[in-house]
Amino acid sequence: MGKRILVLGGGVGGVVAAKRLAERLRGRVDAEITLISDTDYYLLPPLLVNIALGDLDPARAQLPLSMLSKRGVKVVKASVTKVDPDNRVVETNQGKFNYDYLIASLGTEFDFKSYNLGVGYHNYTLDGALKLREALRNFKGGSVVVFTPEPIYRCGVYPFEIISQLDTIFRKRGIRDKVELTLIHPFERPIQPLGPEAVKITEETFARKGIRYIGNARPLEVDDKNKVVVITADKVKYDLLIVVPPARLPKPFDGTPLAADLPNGRWTVVDVYTGRSIKYDDVYLPGEHSMPSIGLPTAGVPVHFTALASAGAVAGELLGEPIDPAQINAMACAMDYGDFGLMFNCDIKLNLKDNKALWMGNCYSILTSPLGKLIKDLFYKTWLQTTM
Repeated sequence: MGKRILVLGGGVGGVVAAKRLAERLRGRVDAEITLISDTDYYLLPPLLVNIALGDLDPARAQLPLSMLSKRGVKVVKASVTKVDPDNRVVETNQGKFNYDYLIASLGTEFDFKSYNLGVGYHNYTLDGALKLREALRNFKGGSVVVFTPEPIYRCGVYPFEIISQLDTIFRKRGIRDKVELTLIHPFERPIQPLGPEAVKITEETFARKGIRYIGNARPLEVDDKNKVVVITADKVKYDLLIVVPPARLPKPFDGTPLAADLPNGRWTVVDVYTGRSIKYDDVYLPGEHSMPSIGLPTAGVPVHFTALASAGAVAGELLGEPIDPAQINAMACAMDYGDFGLMFNCDIKLNLKDNKALWMGNCYSILTSPLGKLIKDLFYKTWLQTTM
């Protein structure tokens, strides 16, 4: 009987891992690759912003997962409810699945319950992006607040992008003089992890655009009755609230030995080089739920490279070849600030002794220009078209 490789998640990590495994193993090893996803399509998350801002149709941001079948990957639509690594079983709403190797990339849970974030708009799901699009279309003026209560959330640059993009959109609509823009964020200074150059560019941009930044914020709650965001030092009024939900551990990992309580939250714990579980040799976890444990951001680029590393490790073992995971050594960050774009590169050093990926303090600008917007747009759309 061939080896059963189970891939969980139809997002960046799952699709990249399944594709790489199929490329390496097909016709060389008797192996069955099955991908389980709760949707039958792949949606590129960064394009949800474009949908919310009204410049992209949802159909252009997604591809059917069935396209993987041409590579020999079996796709099953099901919701994962529990991962049992001791018995090599994954439970779903469509039954149980056994495996010889497991690669799980289930993203993170979006916490809208804390701080009463559920009353605000967001674009972290397709439905949320469509509702935000409608709210923006109907907005005629007033106070817009982007509220980011915690430092770990999907795509670290997003709050700084969206607040800048809103400025540009309202100017084009001729209502910017009727709008107040405020970003509430836990970082003392905007986009701080990318270093002083990124901070300087962003602060200058906010000053030019008239964007208020409330940094080092300690959130309490959203009081929707009085339309204010309550932080320890202030109450910030809003007419339109856009929220950035904190990232949490996906429920299928909760209560399993795959997760551990860390200083920055509860996350799955992996080897920084391969994405392999610290406790189980047959389990790989190249998802956003593992990035905080190894010092990487909860974002698509590090998940992409870690998924390649995990797939490379599994393929190497099955083929009896040297394992060459080719883990991430640099991370490019493309940002759209509305009227111009930025490209930052962060060099990454893998500290295998401490099991960390070190990148803060090693970031530098490689482009600040209106051309940056086009490059970002082309990067994501090209990535989408070449994924399957």
